[in-house]
Amino acid sequence: MGIVERRERLRIQVRSDIVKTAKDIAREDGWTAVSIRKIADVIEYSPPILYEYFESKDKLLEAIRMEGFDYLQAEFVKIKGHFSNPQKQLVEVAQTIWHFAVENPEVFQVMFNLEGAYCDSKKAYGHAMSIKDNPVWEMIAGLRPKSGELVTKTYYEWWCLTFGFISITMTTQPRYAFPQAEPVYMEGIRRFIRSIM
Repeated sequence: MGIVERRERLRIQVRSDIVKTAKDIAREDGWTAVSIRKIADVIEYSPPILYEYFESKDKLLEAIRMEGFDYLQAEFVKIKGHFSNPQKQLVEVAQTIWHFAVENPEVFQVMFNLEGAYCDSKKAYGHAMSIKDNPVWEMIAGLRPKSGELVTKTYYEWWCLTFGFISITMTTQPRYAFPQAEPVYMEGIRRFIRSIM
């Protein structure tokens, strides 16, 4: 392996360490406790080196937000390929979103500006909500194949229902109440799916 490859591998590793450390701090102490200086102290780099990777905390949060949406998008593609029934696909998507939020609350917080994880960038939303090659939009279209405009409206309502329910649950309920909230969420999802058929 040459010097250039080694440097690139090190660069990828340091960037990954920065992101992981930010999430670890947030999980432990909340997003308001996360700063470039604190991350630098934990990974034992000077703050100026971290600024070479992320010019601000906002840019770091934007990268974490994109990571969250990209992960979910990849899961949605898998679900679409695994199940042929659009109803089943949407139920699986809803469960995937729920489990992702419960298992990665610090990432979900960044995705939706919750609990002090404010990120000004809207880039990830535009990308995630785009209907072009969007597996969830296509699943909904499978239930409403003759109305593109209505599918897009229903897709927006889907976003509000899934991500909105989880965001409200995460910000208003203690963590121990999440298992009781999940069946309520999934029943709402099933009712929504029935309403669009």
